[in-house]
Amino acid sequence: MENKSKIMSDLEAIRKKTPEQLHKAAIEDQDSQPVTREMFAKAVPWGSIKPKIIKKKDVHIFIDEDVIEYFKEETGGKRGYQTMINNVLRQYMQHRRESSL
Repeated sequence: MENKSKIMSDLEAIRKKTPEQLHKAAIEDQDSQPVTREMFAKAVPWGSIKPKIIKKKDVHIFIDEDVIEYFKEETGGKRGYQTMINNVLRQYMQHRRESSL
């Protein structure tokens, strides 16, 4: 209930502001910049975007313990170290492909 009352309080404060005050606050907010004509011109309808699906394969390989620990430390001990390893391997693969051209 505490969160709900805070939200209601925040909404009430917003409702009391004039459109000019709201506009000024939006412009000053780094995460809320207006869309320019150039940005709008480059926009594409959401439905026309086809996601690139990369299939992943479950493999089991032996990787040195210190390498695994390094990547786990890089992610702060959180999930994502396998994705990071995959990204490093992908960069290596792309570099090799580009250098062989």
